[in-house]
Amino acid sequence: MKPLSILIRFAPSLMLFTAVACGGSEAKEISILPPDFADAGDAGQVDYMMKSSTPDSVARFICNAALGKVENARIDTLSIAAAYAYENYNDSDLIVFSREFDSFAENLPLNEKMRIYSMAGNLDPQGLGYELGLDYVNHIRENRMSVDDIRKELLAFKEACENDSDMYNRFMKGFRTVLKVDHGKDLPEDVYNAFINQ
Repeated sequence: MKPLSILIRFAPSLMLFTAVACGGSEAKEISILPPDFADAGDAGQVDYMMKSSTPDSVARFICNAALGKVENARIDTLSIAAAYAYENYNDSDLIVFSREFDSFAENLPLNEKMRIYSMAGNLDPQGLGYELGLDYVNHIRENRMSVDDIRKELLAFKEACENDSDMYNRFMKGFRTVLKVDHGKDLPEDVYNAFINQ
């Protein structure tokens, strides 16, 4: 799958942007938020964070707030929040923001990754499930996931797709396609056996 920042930069509208999720500095970032922080709107919240946090923290904050994970913050329109950062960072800070943005998006749990890509609105909704499936073997490999780990993540993803069974079915089609091509490489044999014909 193409990096999310590339998809965003070359989207038809300049306002179609997205960002990534919060890591270990979340508690520190939350502690600096004023009581009426969410009332500042998407751009206002990002502006505040840009003045008080590093670009990588801002990238994580935007996604976490969009996913509803940051108390006292609320990003309603992911594209507006991320567009503000893209338009107001200088070159070096923009590189840091963009790299964190892509890296963290790729490493989100599958159900949250789907939500972020869906909120970004930059991918064809019918192709999104298939693209996520094609990319999932890399996620398994990079995170050294066991069959049990994969089953748990797929269950959470299926629950997230409850109202869109086509998304889940397209994901599984892409996932099985790559497993068949990849079979015999460096993943444990039980991973291939468990999911190729599922």
